[in-house]
Amino acid sequence: MDMLHQFKFCITAIKNTSPDINEKTVSINTVWNHPSGQKISGLVRVRSNDFGIFPVAEDIARFVPQPSLRKALSAQIIKYIRPQKRFL
Repeated sequence: MDMLHQFKFCITAIKNTSPDINEKTVSINTVWNHPSGQKISGLVRVRSNDFGIFPVAEDIARFVPQPSLRKALSAQIIKYIRPQKRFL
């Protein structure tokens, strides 16, 4: 990923989905600064439970067209959520 692609995140909603494994679905408002100068924004959901942080693949595929950028976006979302996980 080059430095021209930048992502910004903001948590907008948290929903408890499964109390058995302490699972929550977190909605993240995501802004992608495209190299052409466009700003593309949308919601990406993330499932967080006792076993890890899992971005929803359908949301990421809808948001970013290139497979390499999908991986980068997933990694950036996990990096953003990890320090906040215990406060969700």
